[in-house]
Amino acid sequence: MNTPRLILSSDVSLAGQDSRILARLCSSGRYARVRRSVYAEAEEWHALDEPSRYGLRAAAFQLTTKRQPVFCLESAAMLWGLWIMGAPRKLHIQTSYANGGRSRGDVARHLEKPGDNIVACGPLLLTDKLTTTLHLITRLKFEQAVSVCDSSLHLVRYQRPGNIFTPVDIPTVEHDPSWNHDAPQGPPLLKSELLAAADALPKKAARNRAVAVIDFASGLSGSAGESFSRVRMAQLGFIAPELQHEFELRDGRKALVDFWFKDQRKVGEFDGRAKYLRQDWAGGKSTADRVIDEKNREDQIRAQNVGVFRWTWAEMQDLVGFERLLRAAGIPKR
Repeated sequence: MNTPRLILSSDVSLAGQDSRILARLCSSGRYARVRRSVYAEAEEWHALDEPSRYGLRAAAFQLTTKRQPVFCLESAAMLWGLWIMGAPRKLHIQTSYANGGRSRGDVARHLEKPGDNIVACGPLLLTDKLTTTLHLITRLKFEQAVSVCDSSLHLVRYQRPGNIFTPVDIPTVEHDPSWNHDAPQGPPLLKSELLAAADALPKKAARNRAVAVIDFASGLSGSAGESFSRVRMAQLGFIAPELQHEFELRDGRKALVDFWFKDQRKVGEFDGRAKYLRQDWAGGKSTADRVIDEKNREDQIRAQNVGVFRWTWAEMQDLVGFERLLRAAGIPKR
């Protein structure tokens, strides 16, 4: 997916043309307004998915602000590939006491004391992974906080190649500065790191909240859907499953399952769409071939006297329906 070229009103004026022409082209449908005084070709803009549009809005903001912004909270989480739900509505910017500035429009500014928690990812500045994770898990709902924490602990098996610029005196992180990551980026955090950072929080309520999330979190969770599912199971009082249990299949392959209930000999699988749609999984096979492979994998697991049950986002979000589904599968409560 090609990134659209951003066109600034100030550039048009410097070229000796009337910058109001951009507004007219926007009204005619040829251009799209990315933010005030910044435009892009409408066809290219509308072809972008939600995270890519968010990234273009961030790039437009960076081009039009006097100071280079430091992205934090959900904005930094997107660059780290942490599991948040969809693209944020606002751009989250960290500001110091010296710089000041107010939140307005689609920009939310968060006052923080200057520290050594800022890193560079390509041409972008953002809070480091530990700071980003800790700030989010003390602010979000429990299931969302667990999802973020799980992803910060998650060891990814693949990463996009880095393309890094090196600003002076700012540490760099070795991954692609993309707003559309589908896996966590950078080295995984350790629970000990998170607990030490949580212990340094000034407010007791924030410390207690962070510790509760960290204790529940697991780097074995493979997706936001799996993290949410685990929280739902706990909220409903069901026994805790083993995560990423390995089965050996008769064709010699090994298969990892999302949830394994050993005593009940039941496998639970969260059915997200990603594994059927991502191009870098399954050697670039078509969606149809992936579905067939998944069925073959499941048949070989069932052949080992194992029951398999599945659920979707919608089923997991419906607490009454999800409880019914788990009971029907024979999963007991604590």
